[in-house]
Amino acid sequence: MEVVELKQKERWRVFFNEGLWQAGLYRPEHENIKEIEVLERHNAPELFYLIKGNIVLVIGENGKIREVGMEAGKAYIVEEWHNAYRPEGTEGLALVIERTNIRTEFKPISEFQR
Repeated sequence: MEVVELKQKERWRVFFNEGLWQAGLYRPEHENIKEIEVLERHNAPELFYLIKGNIVLVIGENGKIREVGMEAGKAYIVEEWHNAYRPEGTEGLALVIERTNIRTEFKPISEFQR
């Protein structure tokens, strides 16, 4: 058995990788939507689960931006263009589960309407 302490200071850390799946801790580096320059999209969905704090997912779909405040006790399955921020730099940490063999595309946030 391995016990993983769920806290960190870096943006992304994979702590489990087995076959086609990996789990990691995600701490958004941005403090507001104005700091975000690009959104990313993978060729497979990924799951986000808020562990603690405050995280806002920035979703790009149908040419528009939508901000979704994550809530405790809910899993967010994301297939759209996305990024995230911690409002005003507050604490925020999420568990992310994703495929190991994903491809990632990037698109400037300026290509979406707010």
